[in-house]
Amino acid sequence: MDRDFRKGYLEIDFPTEPFGSPLPLLGESVRVFFSNLPFLAAATLVIYLPGKLATQFLCYLLDVPFEGLLSYFVLEIGDLLLSALVVPAIVYGLVQRFRTGRPAPLGESLRWGRRQWLKTLANKIKVEITVTLWGALLVIPGVVAMVRLIFADVIVAIEADLEHEVLRRSTKLARGRRWRIFFVLLPMLILDLAAMFLVLDRVQGVTHSRVAFAIADSVLAVAGQLTTVAALLMYLGTVQKRVTKLKP
Repeated sequence: MDRDFRKGYLEIDFPTEPFGSPLPLLGESVRVFFSNLPFLAAATLVIYLPGKLATQFLCYLLDVPFEGLLSYFVLEIGDLLLSALVVPAIVYGLVQRFRTGRPAPLGESLRWGRRQWLKTLANKIKVEITVTLWGALLVIPGVVAMVRLIFADVIVAIEADLEHEVLRRSTKLARGRRWRIFFVLLPMLILDLAAMFLVLDRVQGVTHSRVAFAIADSVLAVAGQLTTVAALLMYLGTVQKRVTKLKP
């Protein structure tokens, strides 16, 4: 995999399923997620857990309450910083798994994530601003913006040094596929909201202990990688034309 670091991008030299109906894509996303859960959990928790604990400790020192606008912004900024490292690492690891069938090396994956961190973060901020501004007008334009920019993280992780107009590239890939993308993302958004409500609002003690909150938030981040897997599979199915099953 040193060749990827030398080239500055990930070569997709393995066959993939084309992105057709949303239902098979959802099924494949769930299969890939659970078959790679140890890697996904390790890559997420090794970054998120210390990051979330540090964030809660900072909030404790600054006397920032659990609820309120300030707490929301602190958590959102933390999520952006952490996910900008984790997502490209996960994409790197999964691409190697699809390519070779061997378990992805966590250290090498995190090294790739660190390499792409600033570029991923910059584009995440652009996506968040775009979706928020469109969403401030009406809900539907915000959803449309979210759908057409869904590939941004994966583009940075895979195309890396080859692509500089990431948002434009994502919009191009999403063109003609927006309804399919929407119906892939919809159940995941519902599951994310349900999990957040059940874990953070209903589990006793979580919202009264900063340590418990950080742990619960990190576990939710692992579950949220299902969306990363789906975005990766949609991307691969969009840019590749060969038809065969992905490697486990």
